[in-house]
Amino acid sequence: MSIATRAAVPIAIAAAATASAGLFFLELLAGKILLPLFGGAPGVWISCLAFFQAALVVAALHADRLVRRRGPRFQLAVQAAVFAAAAVATPAGLAVAAHWARPEGAVPLPLLVLATLTAGVGPVFFAIATLSPLFGHWRSLWPDGASSRAAYGLYAAGNAGSFAMLAAYPTLLEPRAGISQQIDLAARLFGVVALLAMTVGGLTIRLAGRGRAVAEPAGTCGWRTWLGWAALAAIPASWLASVTTHTTVEVAPIPLLWVVPLAVYLASFVVVFSAAGRRLRRYEGLALLAATCLATWLVAADCDQPAGLVLTAHLTTFGVACVCIHGMLVDRRPAAAALSSFYLALAVGGACGGLFNAVVAPLVFDAHHEFPLVIAAAAGLAPAIFRWPWAARLAAVATVAAILGGVLAAAPWLPLSRAGWLAAVAAAVAVTAAALSGRERALALAALVLGLFFVGEAARQVLHRERTFFGVLRVCASDNGPSHVLMHGGIRHGVQLLAADPDRRRIPLAYYNEAGPLGSVFAGLDARGRRSRVAVAGLGVGTLAAYARPGDEFVFFEIDPQVVRIAGDTRWFSFLADCRGATRVVVDDARRALDREPDGSLDLLVIDAFTGDSVPTHLLTREAFALYGRKLHADGVLALHVSNKYLDFVPVVEAVAAAGGWIGVYARDVDVGADAARIPSEWMALSRSLDTIKEVYARPTSDRWQWRPCAEAPAAAPWTDDRTAVIEALWHRRNLGTAP
Repeated sequence: MSIATRAAVPIAIAAAATASAGLFFLELLAGKILLPLFGGAPGVWISCLAFFQAALVVAALHADRLVRRRGPRFQLAVQAAVFAAAAVATPAGLAVAAHWARPEGAVPLPLLVLATLTAGVGPVFFAIATLSPLFGHWRSLWPDGASSRAAYGLYAAGNAGSFAMLAAYPTLLEPRAGISQQIDLAARLFGVVALLAMTVGGLTIRLAGRGRAVAEPAGTCGWRTWLGWAALAAIPASWLASVTTHTTVEVAPIPLLWVVPLAVYLASFVVVFSAAGRRLRRYEGLALLAATCLATWLVAADCDQPAGLVLTAHLTTFGVACVCIHGMLVDRRPAAAALSSFYLALAVGGACGGLFNAVVAPLVFDAHHEFPLVIAAAAGLAPAIFRWPWAARLAAVATVAAILGGVLAAAPWLPLSRAGWLAAVAAAVAVTAAALSGRERALALAALVLGLFFVGEAARQVLHRERTFFGVLRVCASDNGPSHVLMHGGIRHGVQLLAADPDRRRIPLAYYNEAGPLGSVFAGLDARGRRSRVAVAGLGVGTLAAYARPGDEFVFFEIDPQVVRIAGDTRWFSFLADCRGATRVVVDDARRALDREPDGSLDLLVIDAFTGDSVPTHLLTREAFALYGRKLHADGVLALHVSNKYLDFVPVVEAVAAAGGWIGVYARDVDVGADAARIPSEWMALSRSLDTIKEVYARPTSDRWQWRPCAEAPAAAPWTDDRTAVIEALWHRRNLGTAP
């Protein structure tokens, strides 16, 4: 074998591994395409994670069977056929996926997302996912004496490339390239990867002796060992989905954050295969116990402020847990001969963890209980990896005491009797855990984690709770009024006073109060005598029905049928029942439902749809505004609720409005003082009629807020269905320096 060939193989493998890691953005691209079709719900991204983890199982199983039974020449031929089939099947699959993606059907939404992804990107992802174990196996055939370390080094390098793509996608690729351009880039990159893979396979055949029997046959492992690998891999995968849902719903509902936990997850593989990771292994028991204790405190105490610090703490604890548990996997990895079985176990474990969160948990639990369950599972692993028994006892007592004190200090809603009872139980568990052997101590710590969480859950004033594909909905009692509040995660989506008098119950509160910007919009339309037909995207608790007069017609578009049921249940809310006009509720995505309404029929269109605290981006594009313009009367008004603690949508809407010929004003009702009936909000009012906007602008406002004209030269580029970039809205909010 020539020196040139020996030098070409590692270069070719490195190039192919890098290019295949670059195709990792297929996962992000698929999620971006599906999000508008399913209301921008976090469940879409969690289902995407579950799909790609399950697809890795199929790919790893294929690769494992292939390397066990055949030589490099046959493997290369099969891989070429896989690439060709993916290239042929993908266009047809995308057409089928576009037809299937209809959430109004009877198919459960998680399964519908999985089926859509299977048809749309399944063949391409399968072809790419088979490369990692194949490259590792081909690298193990080299007679250089370092096959095992080099083969696993390729796995770490692939994760490093995927991590780099995750960092680059929202910051560089998404703001500059639309969906069609990204699809074109993926197709070109797929061709490059296929060519490089064929080159690597051909060079490997030459290096291995042109297809002769390999020197090191594929290894085997016992089924207990294999299940142990899979079980360890399942815990970080489930924690990944759990922390993603929790941070983007309960703490900071920013879709941009969906990629951050995944980046941390991938980075942990890079760390554990490095020299630094090997040096850190001696501290992993203490680190894992500390991480699980802090995570328990964050969840049990329901921490969400200050958001930056809480997010950092969640991601840090998740990262530490991933490094510790993945370090356990590295310690237990087999020789390179059994590498394909190891990859298969990791893929099966990851898929089980992801599918548990995406499919099983929404069917079994009425809240995000999978998060404390996976934290408890990780806490149970901590004693098993301690290097010093005395350190285990000391750490168990100290950290459990610290977490207990933190929970009680951060939870003033706990009555003294309950706090005293909890302290006694926790102290007894901690002392017992410190004295027990590793396995029993693990069970005791896991029980303590679950106990602290569920005591915190029981303390909430929750009257009703249910879980849907779009999140956890809670009806809570409030002493302000008194009143009932609908919560989605940590965000209030409607408040109603409890009173026997219907007129008092009809008072619009929170973001929709009559003294706020939305009240000014209705007053402006009243002055022109045109507001008899109103459409609202986003039902909430039906608060806007309070503005209806006899003879008015209000139509609400709501994608979540459970929200419709809660809003119509008079035990909790009665805005729809008490409405003085006619109401109609359509269960569908707002854009699809609005497209079926007659053109020019609306006097007012209110865009009040939210996923957590964020407006779905597909409602803020040029195509969406063109639809709004067709459905509104010539002098009708488009009112947009753009409140958000972290994202500033005003420049985005200004850009789209300017491109579409809209005239508008905006207001930030931030300083609500001690008025319990008001919540800080941001609103924009747009119209194609200057006279209509003048009427809204002329309405009496308040010393707390004022209408301001929209910028004539917007600072942002208009969003389209093909190109949206949430990072732009995040940057605008940072420059604004204030929160609504």
